[in-house]
Amino acid sequence: MLAVALFTMFACRSTPPHAGDSGDSGSGGPDPYDVEVGPYDARIRWTSYGIPHIEAEDYGSLGYGMGYAFARDHGCVLADQVIMVNSERSRWFGDEFLDADFGWKALGVREKAEAGWFSLSEPVQQTLIGYAAGYNRYLEEGELDPRCAGEPWVEPIDHIDLLTYYLALGLYGSGAVLVDYIGSGTPPGAAADSRGGARRPPPPLEVFDEAVHPRMGSNGWAIGRDRAAHDGGLLLSNTHFPAEGERKWHEAQLTLTGQWSVYGSSLMGVAVINLGFNEHVAWTHTVSHAPRFTAALLTLDPSDPTRYLYDGQYLDMESRTWTVEVLQPDGSLEPVTRTLYSTRWGPVMNAPVLGWNELYAVAMTDANDNDLAMLETWFQMNRAGNLDEFIAAHRDSGGIPWVHTMAVDETGQAIYMDSSSVPNWSPAAEARYPQWLAEEPLAALFDDYGIYTVDGSDPVFDWVEEEGAWKPGLVPWDKQPRLMRTDFVYNANDNHWLSNPDEPLEGYPMLYGSERTPRSPRTRMNARYLSEVGPGSASGEDGRFTLAEVEAAALGGRGVLAEELRQAVVDRCAGVTEVQTSEGPVDISAACAALAAWDGTVTVDQAGPPVWREMLGSGLFTGDDLRDAGALMDVPFDPDDPVDTPTGLAAEAPVLEALGLATLRLQQAGITPDQPLGEVQFMRKDDEDLPVPGGSFMEGVIAIAEYSASNATLLPVEPHPETVNPETELTVEGYQHNYGNSFILAVQLGEGGPDARAVMTYSQSDDPRSPHFDDQTRLYGQGQMRDVAFTEEEIAADTVEEQVLTLD
Repeated sequence: MLAVALFTMFACRSTPPHAGDSGDSGSGGPDPYDVEVGPYDARIRWTSYGIPHIEAEDYGSLGYGMGYAFARDHGCVLADQVIMVNSERSRWFGDEFLDADFGWKALGVREKAEAGWFSLSEPVQQTLIGYAAGYNRYLEEGELDPRCAGEPWVEPIDHIDLLTYYLALGLYGSGAVLVDYIGSGTPPGAAADSRGGARRPPPPLEVFDEAVHPRMGSNGWAIGRDRAAHDGGLLLSNTHFPAEGERKWHEAQLTLTGQWSVYGSSLMGVAVINLGFNEHVAWTHTVSHAPRFTAALLTLDPSDPTRYLYDGQYLDMESRTWTVEVLQPDGSLEPVTRTLYSTRWGPVMNAPVLGWNELYAVAMTDANDNDLAMLETWFQMNRAGNLDEFIAAHRDSGGIPWVHTMAVDETGQAIYMDSSSVPNWSPAAEARYPQWLAEEPLAALFDDYGIYTVDGSDPVFDWVEEEGAWKPGLVPWDKQPRLMRTDFVYNANDNHWLSNPDEPLEGYPMLYGSERTPRSPRTRMNARYLSEVGPGSASGEDGRFTLAEVEAAALGGRGVLAEELRQAVVDRCAGVTEVQTSEGPVDISAACAALAAWDGTVTVDQAGPPVWREMLGSGLFTGDDLRDAGALMDVPFDPDDPVDTPTGLAAEAPVLEALGLATLRLQQAGITPDQPLGEVQFMRKDDEDLPVPGGSFMEGVIAIAEYSASNATLLPVEPHPETVNPETELTVEGYQHNYGNSFILAVQLGEGGPDARAVMTYSQSDDPRSPHFDDQTRLYGQGQMRDVAFTEEEIAADTVEEQVLTLD
């Protein structure tokens, strides 16, 4: 163990380095920047794989240690994101980022953080102040990741920077995705900004994809005492987040001496544990696809495009002129102004296809605008002493922005909740909406892309205020989907309906999504793991899960479509040599042989997965074909048998041609059908390609390995080879994985205390010089997880480095 290092610094008053034109204006109210920093005293012990265990006697010191430990692994990411949410990218990098900078100004995250600071509880305030100080401490004395070390834009931060960033984080799936188009929403006849020039053209409809289908997923299981092999509960957290950028996880343990201890992972720069466990409760989240905003189609005054029709009369839009500093070629800064507009429905945007013309405009109402309750909710979850207290955090604080929650306690009681922020429509609005879509083609077009688009002139679409909502206009607590069981609950990013196949949840508000409709193949695979019992099942002959069996299921690589269809495909292709495809004749015998020898799992030693993936992604099958009867399957979905339907290979399924196209695609990538997955699928870490298991969402596996270019940072990323098949993300070098299985955690709770296993698939540190840059990636590639050190004895036995941080 390295020697203990003791450092001393001095307390100081926080200053607002990023306040800009939204800083304290001397309004006479309390100053959110007038805070005392310190004194702090935090102990950090790093165990194997670089996991920090932070202990302190007060919240400020706990945050101080957490901020320091995070900066050591991911300091560049938070520095980048603080610049972004404070509308300062143009200042450092030029006007390429001007629209987004204006968009963040219009969303008002900095102003709302300043105004909302005093609504936070004292423990949360002290944690954020300490976190910023600890982060700054590392910037001053540590060695940052080479991607940003020495860059002038890497500056000290303060607690308001953190809160600004958290308010922006809450807008994933809504304002954050549309920020460029909010920032470029200027009326017809106006110049783009104070420099003149034409307005931005309307973007394509595809910009909605990230809002409706964000590149974040997950599987979550909470297994109760009726299906656990011990007298308690089990949890599986199998998150599917990117391996690059701002949506990564950082693993840590926080202990407030003599009071509570919590272990798990946090999103980049977040000063609480977002998912994990304490002595009494374990929980995880999966992304909920309920809408986080609604769009309003505005009918404009023919004589003035900044007036819009509402309830029979034209209303004036509100305007505000913003200023952003822009870096010039000579290194100077030029202030640029732009006037943006808002309505009772929210900010006006440069809408896809439509833009903002003389007749129509589009505004968006954001359910997660100013979500100051988010941090408090997770803070209470971290400290929950039982499941009732955990539930109370959701009921009383609210603020969960965009995720489902699964939790289980030490007594083996499990719960599923979608307590996320969802617009609250009246029954009249639900009835009117399909009629409106039939009347308005543009609204129907947006709706086809998953965007609920209402008539901005009709008050029926106003969000309804009801008691029990954490914010006016959202679905209240007693109308949210929720299910408590003692066998299991789960979610795999479909909605609430099939949280347990024995007790479907029905009758919830329309915006939570449809019920008694086909589920994704991955949802079906999760349900199969949890529902099946007996020999060969995931829970073994006794039908009761052990911690080892939960881990084995997470890493096992089974896929529902392979289990349903592989043998039928092999039977059909057996003895067939040449088939005709749209690209000419192809010999499929090697592809058929690979499928015949394949055990159906997406583990690194198996040779069938690339053939299967390319067959499903050949372009001959649609997404609907993977969820219901059609070109691929014969027996249709049955809402009374949702786990085992659809099924059966359709008699006319073009699987032979699909195998031919799969063979061609693999040839273009230089892959032979008999190559194991570990030779052709990899995570690239500093120019080294490390084998990883997993499959694509279309295959119905729970272990996901895909590629995503979704990354809101400006930091360098690993290069991506030329794509061969966009549908499967096959490249000329194989399958590059940077999105999918990320933090995997299996937890057992009971009388003996927590027992846990975990793996961070992309490893703990972003710094290629760190031994923890790729150590867990190698472990994961071998199909393994590792022990979690939680108790004092476990931490002491595994400590490899220790540091005491003080600030007097």
